[in-house]
Amino acid sequence: MEKNSTKSLKWLAGLVISLAAFYLTVLGVQTCSALFGSPNPSQVEWFEDYRFLQIFVIIFKFVGALAFFILLISFIFNCIKALKKGTLFPRKNVGILYGCAAATFVSLFCNSNMHLLNGTRAIHLDFAEVFVPIVICVFAIIYRIAVNISEENSLTI
Repeated sequence: MEKNSTKSLKWLAGLVISLAAFYLTVLGVQTCSALFGSPNPSQVEWFEDYRFLQIFVIIFKFVGALAFFILLISFIFNCIKALKKGTLFPRKNVGILYGCAAATFVSLFCNSNMHLLNGTRAIHLDFAEVFVPIVICVFAIIYRIAVNISEENSLTI
């Protein structure tokens, strides 16, 4: 069973790495286009009043997605290493899940405020920016409980 679990996790890690590389490449091109006008010129209306906010939204949309994928991949690799050692729930994944929630919030918040690049002066906070990080935090809490129970059971004779 242990071999089958790590095998499927390795396939999942490969799939996540592939999708992350594709998504981050596309997002990186969009980020460079918005900031520097190349390789594809984008239609950004720069306003001196809130240019800092526009740059923040552009950069942190990419940084949030990058951080999320790095944390997700490290979560999977931690699970693989732990399963090989016989541990079902590694404790360090709890913090990684909270980091995923924060990175998701940043990325989704910046994504929903990309309209600032077109001259809109309203900041939006949509349902997804709140709901998705909350779901990830709930999963992190449940995972932490599973870690505690797993550690208690490993000490029980």
